[in-house]
Amino acid sequence: MTNKRITKGLLCLSMALGLFASCYEDKGNYDYISEDDAAGVVLGSLEGATVKANEVLKIEPQMKGGEGDNFSYLWYTLSSGSYNVKKDTLSQERELNVPINLKEGKYTLYYQVTNKSNGVFRSVEAPLTVTATDITSGWYVMKEISGGTDFDYYSLDSKKTVNDFLTSSLGMEPMKGSPVGMVFLDASYSHEEEGADGKVTKETGLSAFHIMSSQDFITLNGSDFSLLKNLQQEFYETPSNINFSHLFIDSSLRDQGYTTDYCYLINNGKVHTMGSEIGKWGYQGAGDYELYPTLVLGYFGEFAYDMKNQMIVNCSTDGEVSNAQTFFGSDFTDFKDKDMQVSAVVPHIGGFSAEFYVVAKSGEDGKYYVADVSTFPPYVYQAEFYEYAADSPLNQAKIVASPQTASVIYYAVDNKLYMHKVTTSEDTVVKTFADGENISFIKNFTGTDKDGESFNNIVVVTNTTTGYQVYQFPMVGSAGELKTDVSPSMSGTGKASYLMFRQE
Repeated sequence: MTNKRITKGLLCLSMALGLFASCYEDKGNYDYISEDDAAGVVLGSLEGATVKANEVLKIEPQMKGGEGDNFSYLWYTLSSGSYNVKKDTLSQERELNVPINLKEGKYTLYYQVTNKSNGVFRSVEAPLTVTATDITSGWYVMKEISGGTDFDYYSLDSKKTVNDFLTSSLGMEPMKGSPVGMVFLDASYSHEEEGADGKVTKETGLSAFHIMSSQDFITLNGSDFSLLKNLQQEFYETPSNINFSHLFIDSSLRDQGYTTDYCYLINNGKVHTMGSEIGKWGYQGAGDYELYPTLVLGYFGEFAYDMKNQMIVNCSTDGEVSNAQTFFGSDFTDFKDKDMQVSAVVPHIGGFSAEFYVVAKSGEDGKYYVADVSTFPPYVYQAEFYEYAADSPLNQAKIVASPQTASVIYYAVDNKLYMHKVTTSEDTVVKTFADGENISFIKNFTGTDKDGESFNNIVVVTNTTTGYQVYQFPMVGSAGELKTDVSPSMSGTGKASYLMFRQE
């Protein structure tokens, strides 16, 4: 009897619940929409692309909708490979139009459009291949711009010019300070890098650019201009006081068939050399000395002038600084004996028979001299002293250079280019530029031009209030004469003061 009552009760309850449910009005919205409709955009497919490093890649995406302030855009890449996959953001604009500052290699390119009102996004992808840069043979002009140092590039064939390379092509900040130097290492640089997983990868035989300003230093990959090292990564221990004044590369062993470059820098009068193991600069060379900011190419070591002790010194490839000696084993003391106050060291001939000029005033007799220093590295053979007039404009010169093929010194005072004949002490004006167009750089460059013809030019950089100009004056004969009736070969904005020539 009890079971029957329970059964009837459950039956009544079920009927009541069914009646209640039938009276409930379902007001839910079951009109489902697609993700494309929710995102408000439909994207077409992307085509794969191949681009040279640092070249501008332009892509106009195929899309329906996705316009207006309610949408955000993102172009990015992921590197290929299973480990240490890296994401690089390229742009946040609707269309892609930026230099591709990536290392050589294969990547996946992504384009993503997001509806900001609901967070729904759509994306497409395509393969991207980055090949080596075509910024190779040519002229690299270092200059001061607002905020620091940058450089312009001019190809050897005159078909390509890139202005403000660091800031415009690489998206970097200008280097701190003013230009000092730039050198190219051809397949001789080693680099060590630690990945996010702590794994250390070492690369050898890289090409690289060392770029130095008075307060900064960077190393860029020579194939794609990716950053290898910044100032804090360049040294085993970064100097506490940065005042860079000279950057020098010795590639003399390449003449013997070796792929070896020795690199030196001078900071606060002290020399540092680069170890070949992982591409870092060592500690400053020990000793109580102060180097004039110019090194002279020797052989397995360079010559320099110690201003503090008035001595010619040898700088070894491992950073040791020692007094240069004569063939008889004693220190070469001619400059110290004459109490020479040096104003310029001018490299003339480098290598096995290195020769250089030293411009100085003697504290012994108060006269002015140019010393012609002959060497047989690491020894100093002799120094012949030629007196010149006390009122010579050479005394005011800060910009100096000498060619290998003539016993002359070219120098600048404001807008005048002079030539000083060492053996006769004659000074002549080679060229006077316009008022306000002052000379900032002189150097002898040799090479092959775009037509395959050899050149031997004195290259002069001038500056005005509106920018710089570069002149290439061919040398005529063997007495130092120049052909100066030429137009500027390059010009640009900023204040230029250093030029590097690279030829492959």
